[in-house]
Order: sequence, then C-alpha cells, then structure tokens
Amino acid sequence: MNGPRFGGRQVTGTPSLALSSVVVVASLLTGASIVHNIFKPDLTIPPAESVKQGEDKTEAIAGSKPDKA
Repeated sequence: MNGPRFGGRQVTGTPSLALSSVVVVASLLTGASIVHNIFKPDLTIPPAESVKQGEDKTEAIAGSKPDKA
C-alpha cells in the first residue's frame, strides 16, 4: 500500500506565516524598547515597610484619609 495513508493531501506549511510571526514579535519588542528609552518609567518597587500597620492601602497611596460622611 503505497501513497498517502488516509487519502488526504500532504500538509504544506506557509513559510511566510513563520516569518510574519517573527516580524511581529520583533516589532513589538523594538517598539517597547523605544518607548522605554523615551519615557524612562520608574520601575522600582517601594519597600513593604512604607505601609503602616492599621492603615488602609488607599490611604497610604493617597497620603491622606478620605472624608467620611
């Protein structure tokens, strides 16, 4: 029994699909690199001790207690 086993066509991949995937990933990484070089975001993580005991997270971020009506 020679030939295809199930009678289907032989799979032919699209080489441009792999190339376009590589181009998309490379362009995303390049764009992110450019944006981070322009804006220079502060990616430091504040120390855990900055939030005091018994203080709500929103109070620690805002710097003052919200008005309670």
